[in-house]
Amino acid sequence: MAEKDYIAMWYHARKPYGITDTIYWGWYDPETNSTDWKTWQHADADGMAGFANILRPMGYPCYPLPVCNETKVPGWREICKAKREFQTEEGRKVVNWKKTYENSQHDALSPEISCFSEEETTKLNQWCKEHKVSPGSLIYAELSNIVAERMIEGDDPFYWFYPVNVRGATGIQTESFNQVSGFYMLTKPTSSPQEWQSQMRQRFKGKQHWANWKLANIGKWVGMTGVKLIYRMTSGKQFYMGSCSNMGSWPLPGQDNPPKPDNRRLVAVAPGTANYPISATTTEWYGQLTLTLKMHPHICPDQQTIREIADAWRDALLKKIQ
Repeated sequence: MAEKDYIAMWYHARKPYGITDTIYWGWYDPETNSTDWKTWQHADADGMAGFANILRPMGYPCYPLPVCNETKVPGWREICKAKREFQTEEGRKVVNWKKTYENSQHDALSPEISCFSEEETTKLNQWCKEHKVSPGSLIYAELSNIVAERMIEGDDPFYWFYPVNVRGATGIQTESFNQVSGFYMLTKPTSSPQEWQSQMRQRFKGKQHWANWKLANIGKWVGMTGVKLIYRMTSGKQFYMGSCSNMGSWPLPGQDNPPKPDNRRLVAVAPGTANYPISATTTEWYGQLTLTLKMHPHICPDQQTIREIADAWRDALLKKIQ
């Protein structure tokens, strides 16, 4: 039987509602602060495969693509056992935005970018080692707190979706198929990087990313009709801050890569919806960190707001290493 991309079914299911799965990518020029934005569809490739499609024609091997540190998808019995053993606090899937706005698909706002030098990137990574947290825990805790202070009403916790690469364990042979799962981080408006790190470890140990992977692949059993029905029944009931993705280091280390062509940096950012209105992505290009931030017009009134938050995000991280 031919392989199918069951994750892609969800992106197709929401298109009739005017919700796109467009991933923005481009070459960012720090000297001019400009980006030549292009797109691909998430249904056609996840972030890893998308970057490989961009870089291979330029002479970058991008093979093999990074894999996770697990070798197989666990069964439900193992997942349920892990869930009982490594329990996590859970809450309501709602976000108390101070203000929301009427919008349409034609109101799309552009991503904004903040970048760091190689020296600054090295210092940030060293800070994380010294404080025993991953770069993602530091970077996204700072973003979460900045957004919460400016845009969230009250002190109730909220969820972020944190994607996880599951290549190498799924058994999927078709490289372009989506092989990303993830888990939902319940965070407070002032959660620290250490709190992010602790919760992330607990959710990993609880195999929540594998439970979500199995649920996301339910199309294998219910087909496209079932996926459409499930989406219609659930999409109006669950709301999150957004997604926070880590694209890792590019070009992939240890490969026969060509010399750095110029000072531009490869960047990308995940799709966003009214249910997941903030899309944030980190990428290291030749050792230089870049942050990409995109906000949905449902919660963001204008481009300037995104720029201000992106600047505050960078400033908060720089304060850690000054």
